[in-house]
Amino acid sequence: MKGISHIIYFMLLAITVNSFVYFGFANTYSTTILNHHQFIEQFHSGIYQYRILSGYLLMGIYQFLGEFNLDYSIFKFKFIEENSEPRMYLALYLLNTIFLALCSLFIYRITKSKLFNASKSEKIYLPTVAILIMAVTQFVIVPYDCSSYFFLALFIYLFLKYLKENKTSTLLLLGLTLALSTINRESSALSISFGAVLLYHQFGISKKSIVPTGIFVLVFIAIYLGLRLSRGSFDTNDGLLIYENFTQAKNLLGLIFMGLLLHFTLIICESKIQKKLIWSFLFFAIPYLAMCLLTGILYEVRLYVPIFLSTLVLSKIDLEKIKI
Repeated sequence: MKGISHIIYFMLLAITVNSFVYFGFANTYSTTILNHHQFIEQFHSGIYQYRILSGYLLMGIYQFLGEFNLDYSIFKFKFIEENSEPRMYLALYLLNTIFLALCSLFIYRITKSKLFNASKSEKIYLPTVAILIMAVTQFVIVPYDCSSYFFLALFIYLFLKYLKENKTSTLLLLGLTLALSTINRESSALSISFGAVLLYHQFGISKKSIVPTGIFVLVFIAIYLGLRLSRGSFDTNDGLLIYENFTQAKNLLGLIFMGLLLHFTLIICESKIQKKLIWSFLFFAIPYLAMCLLTGILYEVRLYVPIFLSTLVLSKIDLEKIKI
């Protein structure tokens, strides 16, 4: 019963906090996509055109809402742009809230892993912190962030099971999860970084580490290239922003916040091994971090959230409990 009550707590927390973010504040940052026509125009071009899974799901919810004669005035939405559509905004809310709730479920399940060495109180407050961070960073509204957090949490959950059980069936599920995650967003590469770190630190350069990592890399490359070949384009970014990231105050603020999140995961570590895992993960994640620095907007601190979720788990991993 206690486990069920914890699941209800985390999922309700995700739903309520996300509702505060969407219904309690007028969004000033993502106003250009709160319109069906403008959303299609932006997310079917450039780097966004390859993040298709969440786009299809969003359009499905949008079309579903269109089947009902809803009175959107009851939500008392406040929009900055006059052409913003309540129906599009509600579709974004529903999509992201569903995935945030599912993500919270798997973050909780991760804390129940025997490899997650934390006290009872830590198993409550760490997922709570993760949920709050995922919610508050949604001042940038996009359809693929919360779903990408869900796929990352699902991958980590399955990967910890794989480390304990070493089952081929679990490895296949990991490959499928990674494929879906890559169709959703290319930040799925961080799942590979997470797995590679634990495999390397536990088994070194051996068959037990090389084979799973190689499978993950092949799955990622196949989906990554397949999406671009199907679109007839190989865009990897929408322009360089490194100068703006180091000269604009808001981007420096984002960089500071990311640094604080990293510091948080380091100070809650209880051993040097856990800190080593975090730094090793950051090393494996250099391609992603470099792209964020070069082509991302650092004020959009959501970019660091998948890093934060990964390092949060690594801060409590006990490799001594892995016996294969």
